[in-house]
Amino acid sequence: MKHSFSALTLAAGLLAASSGASAAIITSSLGNTAPGFNDGDTPALVPQILAAQSGQPAPFNVGLGNEVIGPSAAGSWTHNYAPIGDPIISATLDIGLVDHDSAAAGDQVLLFTVDGTDLTANLNALFNARGGGEGEYNVYQIDLLSLAGVLADGSASIVLNLQGPGLQACLPFLPGCDPNNPVSPTGFNGAHYIFSMLTIETREGPTTGVPEPQTLALLGLGLSALAWRRRRR
Repeated sequence: MKHSFSALTLAAGLLAASSGASAAIITSSLGNTAPGFNDGDTPALVPQILAAQSGQPAPFNVGLGNEVIGPSAAGSWTHNYAPIGDPIISATLDIGLVDHDSAAAGDQVLLFTVDGTDLTANLNALFNARGGGEGEYNVYQIDLLSLAGVLADGSASIVLNLQGPGLQACLPFLPGCDPNNPVSPTGFNGAHYIFSMLTIETREGPTTGVPEPQTLALLGLGLSALAWRRRRR
């Protein structure tokens, strides 16, 4: 009886395994995801940042805005990928920025949208939790699972606009410059957008309860083995 049970258990296990779901990962990247510096680093403006942005698509190819004379950094871009038919089980957006000055007073994000959905408060919360000071590089990850429905169409349009105050190495002519403080606030918030990476995980599984032919064959083999062993007994 032990062997009969094993044969049936094997068939049932093969049935379960063959009908199980498999995962797929979709990744769309723009800009330089390997710029040569790490989250939390303070890279030199020349040549590290400019070298990291060289040859990249807009807005990841140049510095945006100006801390002193304005305007603040603003940019938009679109991730394109194949339309998704399977259920989306996770979706994240990673954004790498240099010198966005989220350590300055107040919220630094003026507008952040994904496919028209306003997520400004979400990104501001991440900025305020651990944001960078003058010249710092930081990577932030935003959860987009709530937008699974709109992400399935094969594109995601991003808008990211910053606002002041920013931070600037203290220069005598800057308003509010304190000689005892090496960094002072400015009215605008310039930055370098280094990269954006959209990662979507889908789950592929059966859409009906009908087993595949090979699954039925495996189950039939197990049942036949069970019947044969019973006849021997």
